[in-house]
Amino acid sequence: MNKYILLLFGAYTLLSCSQKDKYQDAQTFGFADFEKEISIAGKTLEFNDLVMYPSAIQVYDSILITLETTGAKLCNVYNVHTKEKIGERIMRGQGPNEMLMPEFIENDGLSVQILDMATSVAYTYDVEDFIKNPNPEPISKVKLEESINSGMQVLGNNMIGYPYFKERQLYVFNMDGKKVGEFAEFPSSSISYSDIEKTDAYYMGFITNGKDKTAICYYMTDLIEIYNSNGLLEKRMHGPERFFAYFNETSDGENLSSSPVKGRNRDAYFSPKHACDHFLVLYNGGYIDEKDHSSYCTKMFSFSWDGTPGNIYVLNDPIFTFCVDKQRKKIYGISKTPDYHIVEYDWSKE
Repeated sequence: MNKYILLLFGAYTLLSCSQKDKYQDAQTFGFADFEKEISIAGKTLEFNDLVMYPSAIQVYDSILITLETTGAKLCNVYNVHTKEKIGERIMRGQGPNEMLMPEFIENDGLSVQILDMATSVAYTYDVEDFIKNPNPEPISKVKLEESINSGMQVLGNNMIGYPYFKERQLYVFNMDGKKVGEFAEFPSSSISYSDIEKTDAYYMGFITNGKDKTAICYYMTDLIEIYNSNGLLEKRMHGPERFFAYFNETSDGENLSSSPVKGRNRDAYFSPKHACDHFLVLYNGGYIDEKDHSSYCTKMFSFSWDGTPGNIYVLNDPIFTFCVDKQRKKIYGISKTPDYHIVEYDWSKE
């Protein structure tokens, strides 16, 4: 009888341990579920007159545009083939057609689209005019009805953006800037979070295929979610190492904030990008408190838009963000080893 009780207790303990820190309705995957691992060597692009401190990058055929964190102007424009700097665009400021906190909006490559998060205004420029004109005029400006904290993407005939500290993670706007919906509940797990802990623990990046799919990739838990155009969750995937984010709420007597629990948190996914019939995302996996930890990544994963793991790309020059030239199958990333530079990866050589 005692032996039977011990067996039951052991089974209960194992079950309890296996159920600890789990996501509801999540499928798990590991490194072995990817098709293959491919090492690709990057080439540093030696631009002339290069002084850059870029936060983001986009490519339009042979033209590469960076968003800059310093300087009077927000964008540098370069020719990828000649390595020449074409010029600088968009004044930093609060005047007409000036911006303070720009973020690229991915599109079909026919226009340059930038969201100024400081003002929640989305600007659209003709590509040719943006390249040739030192002072390009936007062909449209759309003021969003609600403010956006980080990022905006096109989804069919709408745009979706990421607010902060809201009940749902993504807002839907029509092309006139009117909010017409919201979707993406916060993931449900066995971890109990306060509202502000939950918002910080599930900080994320997202990308769409431009038509009917949205992929959310979380920064501090290796979780990916795929939603359809109706805002319904199609797949929740936890992996490849299946870790979680741990935060503690703090207060200074007036304001609430949260901070990561020391020694328990890891960097996960960064900078998801649409790449034809699948999406690419950088993966880190390192503990953020480790000495010499860097958020620059040497691994890039590909997934189909139904969530099937594709390839693992191992990069020789670590990057923290990138863009995709879908036609020529090139990847352009921003590295800093030791100084900021642009690295080109030939994604076609698999």
